[in-house]
Amino acid sequence: MQNISLSWQNAVFKLSEKLSVSIPALSLNSHDLIVLIGSNGCGKTSVARALAGELPLLEGTAPQHFNAALVSFEKQQKLFEDDYNLRNTDAASEQEERGYTPRDLLKDSDPKILWEVIKAFNLANLLDRPVRLLSGGEGRKILIAQCLCTSPDLLILDAPFDALDVKSRQNLLEIISYIHENYEIPIVLIVNRPDEIPANLSMMGIIQDLKIIKIDKKEIIEKDEDAKALLFCGNLPDITLPKAPAKFRLLPLNPGPLVELKNVNITYNRPIFKDLNFTVMPHEHWQISGPNGAGKSTLLSLITGDNPLVYTNDVTVFGFKRGSGESIWDIKKYFGVVSGALHLDYRVSAPLINVVLSGFYDSIGLYNRPGDEEINCAKAWLKLIGLEHKEQMSFKQLSFGQQRILLIVRALVKNPPLLILDEPLQGLDSYARAMVRSFISYFMHHGDTSILFVSHHAEDAPEGITNKLTFVPVGDNNYEIVQEKVKD
Repeated sequence: MQNISLSWQNAVFKLSEKLSVSIPALSLNSHDLIVLIGSNGCGKTSVARALAGELPLLEGTAPQHFNAALVSFEKQQKLFEDDYNLRNTDAASEQEERGYTPRDLLKDSDPKILWEVIKAFNLANLLDRPVRLLSGGEGRKILIAQCLCTSPDLLILDAPFDALDVKSRQNLLEIISYIHENYEIPIVLIVNRPDEIPANLSMMGIIQDLKIIKIDKKEIIEKDEDAKALLFCGNLPDITLPKAPAKFRLLPLNPGPLVELKNVNITYNRPIFKDLNFTVMPHEHWQISGPNGAGKSTLLSLITGDNPLVYTNDVTVFGFKRGSGESIWDIKKYFGVVSGALHLDYRVSAPLINVVLSGFYDSIGLYNRPGDEEINCAKAWLKLIGLEHKEQMSFKQLSFGQQRILLIVRALVKNPPLLILDEPLQGLDSYARAMVRSFISYFMHHGDTSILFVSHHAEDAPEGITNKLTFVPVGDNNYEIVQEKVKD
């Protein structure tokens, strides 16, 4: 493979009519591994797009006519959108109804490179699985594999570790190291956490206000005060959160269980649950953990009613036994939800204040006329997260991390009896993670909210967890579900 040398000097790229991206000085050669960090909203993804050659060059110098491959949440979201559109046409063939598979995405690759990538990434058992059924980690592996099969001159990975379990994060680090050692292409890695930084990196840089402001050796950057603030942040002071209008602050219909699953059985390509019994009582706060693909999202989808198998099992939520004629809207008004699936689905160009207001009505987008109390509550939340002056900005104009914070606020805004938080801190910088943890802690200790919290990072769990449900691996691709009460 040819030796690669890419250089940017005083490069300015057009992002919009008013905004531009700056890369003052950056040189990348074969085998370089550069790590970039920055706060939510600083422009990390925009810098990634500029490096990939996706933005027009206004001034300075930048590489021309090179093959850059970018893996990001936006690319993954586009894949899901394309897959959905393929499956939901009036005249869809049997193959189209199945949707895309990894084999479809990789079919135009050079056979020699493809076989090498499949072997290196252990993809053989995933090739014919519909992409919508891939876990977050599996989806990222496929996207990276697809990029490598194009023989890129530059590989850019924007927050590739988000929502991955410990083993998958380690596996992806090993994949990145494998690429670094064997493919002789420079890699730019954008991360949010210190444990996502590879040990064998060449340089490290900081992004601020749509500009790479510093780039140097890791040991120098890590001593920088800006870098310390980005990578490490403790707990924030206690806060008081806005109260929802009284008509939205609902209490369960009875003092019994909020959620009750009895002898639930779910099987896909393997048994997920066998005679599972799971009960959530008022004022209980559950931490749910386990590897990618173990069944955590399936469990939550039974509670929210998004899984059709809820009707073939004994599931009661807020006193409503599923399948007994109850309306899903009668149930949804009792809980707030944050998940990666919701984020992928929330593709409307709604103003920020409408996104928050939609939390009162459990909709994607706002289709109800809110009253003054709801509007004032939403404005108070926007002020709390520092977006009060951008309430009419489009949701799509926010960074991934800012979008995730807004969706968290959407889940919290009506002070629900049950909060379902599936990887809520995904894509957040250190300060934002601390801020959201303080929000969750507040709900744990004030009012009548119970919480189901899912995260692959043990350090993210808020103080106040009362119960744990853990998927423990037993044998090959099987899991034992262990439930325990946390000792005081």
